[in-house]
Parts: sequence; structure tokens; C-alpha cells
Amino acid sequence: MERRDFIKSAATAGTAIMLPSGAISALLSSCSSHSEEEWDFGKVQSREGTWSIKYGRATDGEIPMWIADMDFRTDPFVSEAMRKRLDMDVLGYTSTPPEFFDAIEFWEKSYHGWDSLQKEWIGYAPGVITSICQAYLAFTRPGDKVIIQPPVYDHFRLYIERMGRVAVDNPMIEEDGKYRMDFEGLEKLFDERTKVLLLCNPHNPCGILWDKDTLVKLAEICRRHGVIVISDEIHGDLALYGRRHTPFCSVSDDAKEIGVIFAGPTKAFNLAGLSGTAFCIIPEKEKREKYLSLLKNSKLYEPSIMTIVPLIAAYRQDTGWLSSLKRYIEGNISVVERFFNDGNTGIRALRPQASFLVWLDCRALGLPQEELMDFFRKEAKIIPSDGSSYGQGGEGFVRLNIGCPRATLDEALSRIRRAFGK
Repeated sequence: MERRDFIKSAATAGTAIMLPSGAISALLSSCSSHSEEEWDFGKVQSREGTWSIKYGRATDGEIPMWIADMDFRTDPFVSEAMRKRLDMDVLGYTSTPPEFFDAIEFWEKSYHGWDSLQKEWIGYAPGVITSICQAYLAFTRPGDKVIIQPPVYDHFRLYIERMGRVAVDNPMIEEDGKYRMDFEGLEKLFDERTKVLLLCNPHNPCGILWDKDTLVKLAEICRRHGVIVISDEIHGDLALYGRRHTPFCSVSDDAKEIGVIFAGPTKAFNLAGLSGTAFCIIPEKEKREKYLSLLKNSKLYEPSIMTIVPLIAAYRQDTGWLSSLKRYIEGNISVVERFFNDGNTGIRALRPQASFLVWLDCRALGLPQEELMDFFRKEAKIIPSDGSSYGQGGEGFVRLNIGCPRATLDEALSRIRRAFGK
């Protein structure tokens, strides 16, 4: 379902959605409309001179397909809004306008269908991983346990350990390329030091959109054991194939009681370089006040101009850019599936339900992980993410970032074909 359909259905249901006003409204209204031809997802964009982390790792003509940013221009409407704000030539201390929180409320209701969301549950967050680390400070002590469900985003374990907490694995169950949570195993992990379960929703790297029944059961189990669920929902805006992302705290009273959501537009709108552009949703008042007080006392509750403007522009203006982007990504996924799933490579591409990251099952090749990575990097001259970095269950896999023009993807697949030919 397209975003405009979500907005229409929300309005029909009587959802109260405030329109932006004041200076932000005037700024957005001065921006131009842009055509689909201007988006041109097929155009190869130069990353030279942009201090790109993604391309900084590439040498000797390698194609970087690892870190989760895309090689597309962001929505030109969002870029224009930022330029027009900079054209004002006054960049002094800036308060957070009410429209910032209005835009988040509007988006969650209209795009994700969360009609019961209350605006007072929403707060600013200084980047998703940064904010998760701050949540550890608010809700845990050194030595406390945080449950993760590997294979899962490698920064989960990394920052749990850097913050002096203990990562506890509850590996997902994989059956014929489909994953599910191991609730029986989860029940065995709780003790007096278990304080948090860190949920990846949608799941990275496996591309899972967790369904409501799964999230309801997870919330019931964690509330019964007094465990907070921190839900990383940064990929939620990129639900594919007509699916809709389900925010964790929207599924039940249990989830509202124990849930803490972190999200933002940086993945969907290709704004990863604006790292503080994020928000939190914490329905339970005591947890919300405790967390936001910690941010304020640490002087972290101050979004910048280049956080405020792009978030509002992305979430309030239905340009059609995001819908078109997702169709292009779906086309890229089809290309990848046709290439790998014909049985000739021994590699199987698992279709993601969200985002632009494809989990490749290479176990049939029988290669040790180091040799598998050497095959892709030294023989094929492309750089995927190492599946083993995502923890238990990641051995024999790589993660491929296909958020790139079709020509780049075609070249990468041609290199893999030639490498197999050797």
C-alpha cells in the first residue's frame, strides 16, 4: 500500500493529524515539486570527495556493497529544504519546533498505521545506536545482561560490550531460509541480571518484518520477567512488497509497558551522514521521563538545524520518492534472485521483507568463512559484509547491499560469475 493510501485511510478513520505551521511550513511550501525523472535511481552518483566510509574501504577497483547506505541521491525535496534553510544565513542556537514532533506523529500514524500513538510518547534521540547506548545507562548497570537474537546487526554486541554490559545470545531458528524467534530458548535465559532484550525490527541482516503475533508473544514473555525491550526500527520505513512495518509498542499493553523504540528517516531517505536524525517513542511515563532526563542532563537533547529540517521534510511531504525507491529496490532484488537462485552458483539469496540488504546463504560452497570472504573480495572484487560478524548462525553467509544503480549491481554480479568461472 502506498503512503498516500495510508494517509487517506488514516483520515477516513478520523485520526487527528495536525498540519505544519509557521516557519517550517513556509519553508516547505517554498520548495519545488520534483519529477520521477529527476530522482533517476539508475544514475551512478559519484561519491568522490564526500568522505564516504563505504567507498573509503574499497581499493583496486572493488565495488563496496557492505555498510548500509545507498548510492542514490536522497529525495530532492528534502535536499532543497535543507538548502533553503541554509540560504537564510543564520545558523545560531536553535530550539526544537513543535512541528518536529508533529511530523513524527503524522508519519507513524499515516505510514505505519499506529492510530493510538500519543504525541507525548515521542522524544528526540541523538542517533539510534547512540540512543541505545544511552538507554543502557538509564536502565542497566555494568555487568547486567542484554539479550540479542543472532545472527543480528554486529553493532548490537559491540556496544553492549563497550558499555560494560553482557551480551546473551538467543539465536534465531532457521528452517529452509526462514527465521523465527526461539521463545523456548528465550525463557531459559532470564535471571536477576537480565534487564534488556534488544530487538531488531525489521531484522538486520535477515530482512524480517516481525509480525504482530510474534511481537505480542515477545512482549508478554519479557514483561512477565521484568525485562525492557529496546526496539531498533531504523529500517521500518523500507517495508517492501506492499507490507507494513509493525512498531513494537503498538501491538499490546505489555509492549507499551516495557517498550522503547528508536527510529528515524536516515535509512529510508539516505540521510545516514546526518547521524543525529532520529527519535524515540516510549509510552510508559516513568521510563520515558528517566530516559529523556538522562539525555537532557548529558546535553544530548538538542537536535541540530540539519536534523530538524530533513526529518520534517521527509515525513511531511508525499513526493512519491520513497515509493519509487522501494520499487527500484524490489527490481534489484529480482535481479539478484534470478542470478543466485538458478542453482548454478551454490549460493541462495534470501528475499528481504524490508530494506536493501540481501542475506546470501553460501553454506553449500563448503568454504571456511575466511576463504568465502576472499572469494568475494579477492576474486570477484566486491566487498560484502562478513556474515560471521553477525554472530551465531552467520557463518557461511554474507550480507550484500543492493541499494545501488542497476548498472553497478549488474557489474558486481558479472564479477561473481567470472570468479566462479575461474
